[in-house]
Amino acid sequence: MKTVLETVDRLEREFLSTVYELADRRAKNAIAFTRVSASLGRSEEETDRACDFWTDRGVVEWARLDHIALTHVGLRKAQHLAG
Repeated sequence: MKTVLETVDRLEREFLSTVYELADRRAKNAIAFTRVSASLGRSEEETDRACDFWTDRGVVEWARLDHIALTHVGLRKAQHLAG
């Protein structure tokens, strides 16, 4: 059985890595969604799709209006991806 990290595509990997770096490699550190999109160099629609992918899996959460944060689960996944 494949893990989530084995089945994600490039956009989802880039998204998680970008959120991890922008959040200073910490969980619950809210960052602006537009900042993630700009850092990725992707359209807002593509960034939104990747965000939906990870929020559906409990890796990223909406911390406040237009800000997202890694969950503790997300932090572990991002560390694994970076590792």
